[in-house]
Amino acid sequence: MGGSACCGVRKCRSLMQPTAMADLSVLVVQSSLHQLTKHTVYPFRPVKFNALMKPDPMVVATKLLARRQYKDTDKQFNMIAASWIQFMIHDWVDHLEDTNQIELIAPKAVASKCPLSSFKFYETKWFPTCSYEIKTGTKNIRTPWWDGSAIYGSNAERLQKVRTFKDGKLKISESGLLVHDEDGIPIAGDVRNNWAGVSTLQALFIKEHNAVCDALKKEYPDLNDEELYRHARLVTSAVIAKIHTIDWTVELLKTDMLLAGMRANWYGLLGKKFKDTFGHVGNASLGGLVGQRKPVNHGVPYSLTEEFVSVYRMHPLLPDFLHLRNINVPPGPNKSPPLLEKVPMPDLVGHEGEKTLSQIGFTRQIVSMGHQACGALELWNYPSWLRDLVPQDVDGKDRPDHVDLAALEIYRDRERKVARYNQFRRALLLIPINRWEDLTDDKEAIETLEEVYGDDVEALDLMVGLMAEKKIKGFAISETAFIIFLLMATRRLEADRFFTSNFNEETYTKKGFEWVNSTESLKDVLERHYPDITKKWINASSTSAFSVWDSPPSA
Repeated sequence: MGGSACCGVRKCRSLMQPTAMADLSVLVVQSSLHQLTKHTVYPFRPVKFNALMKPDPMVVATKLLARRQYKDTDKQFNMIAASWIQFMIHDWVDHLEDTNQIELIAPKAVASKCPLSSFKFYETKWFPTCSYEIKTGTKNIRTPWWDGSAIYGSNAERLQKVRTFKDGKLKISESGLLVHDEDGIPIAGDVRNNWAGVSTLQALFIKEHNAVCDALKKEYPDLNDEELYRHARLVTSAVIAKIHTIDWTVELLKTDMLLAGMRANWYGLLGKKFKDTFGHVGNASLGGLVGQRKPVNHGVPYSLTEEFVSVYRMHPLLPDFLHLRNINVPPGPNKSPPLLEKVPMPDLVGHEGEKTLSQIGFTRQIVSMGHQACGALELWNYPSWLRDLVPQDVDGKDRPDHVDLAALEIYRDRERKVARYNQFRRALLLIPINRWEDLTDDKEAIETLEEVYGDDVEALDLMVGLMAEKKIKGFAISETAFIIFLLMATRRLEADRFFTSNFNEETYTKKGFEWVNSTESLKDVLERHYPDITKKWINASSTSAFSVWDSPPSA
């Protein structure tokens, strides 16, 4: 299947080729809430710099986001879960930047509390879209499909770099961690702004890919290197998508209703047993989104939206330290290993992080993350160490200018014309707030919101609103973010032919199809490659590898 081109924005994907790798497939990342409701349309107009600075992003970051004392998610969500979502972002989205630099300077009122007095970064690059309603958009330099590009890459050069060209396999070290080039940069599909948690998951799924290759070669000895690679990529990408849908998201939104809903997305209301026996039967409700006869686009070409990017701004999930565990002694109560040392998170980021990870090793890293709760998505819980961060280029090389990521995220949403919190909710047909008390019961938060935004609730930045919003019981995210999660979780599956019309034995092979259908969780993948880890270190009552591993039965 070929693609079409409009104003240089290409869309192409071919059977047996999860992403067209002949050249980079870029999709316009559009502000698309107008597609969700007919009541509100956001026209794309140039935004003046002054408008992007009200209130100042560094003031917002310092007074409302910066971590005071670390708050975690208790037993619900662990550090593997926090790493997983960055692993997914490396699969989905990254904006193409312009060559022009912007500088943000800390106002005197907060300068003494800002790790950086000023910082520089590149503007987002804008392009014409050939669309009547939305004149301009941005380009995604990662493939937006659920195609495992975090381990395979989003362009031909990266794809070539990760492959061994033998039996369809990808490069992996004997230690089970990523291979590094002569500059110490890890070799994986996407290594920009990596930290040890993401590198660990990339390594795990490279092993998964290679194991699929072994299984396919044994079953179909006539398949050549290219055929083994492409089939294994389809299988591994589907395993990743399935884990995210019925495992990770279920832990994020821990309610019985969401458990049933996310499983229905994959299996339908008829359930797994019925689908495994009879295949996809009926419509999406009965048989699930996966396996439908054809993709569903709702009249809108598939893309990941700016709003989607915004609700995935979840850096408060990251702690200040990784609690490194001693795995050389017997497990304690609920299979909990004793604390060995606290490793500062900056030591686990970028090039330094790769060196640290090589000393820690895969098993100790994954066990340590499994037994540590991640941060809560709340006000005053944004990691301070991310406010003085060395960003990287696409090739994984460090840039000279440090950035205040908290302030930069506020600026990026404004720059990319994402609606502020109230307008965002209106577009989703949710009730907007009329006063700060509608958003939160926290008196100090209300006072600080008034200090930063005055009485203008319409000026509230989306990210701040998402962190301040009262949460539904069991939800690690806000209701507002949940709506976008729900819409896009459905869209990523139903718009992709490899999860609909081509989700079958003919495309995946019978063995590959069985592999996908028999894998239900990240725990299954860990069990396949590291059975000693799951047996020794995960409490039997822990239903998911994304919840804290020593969770007692009552948790």
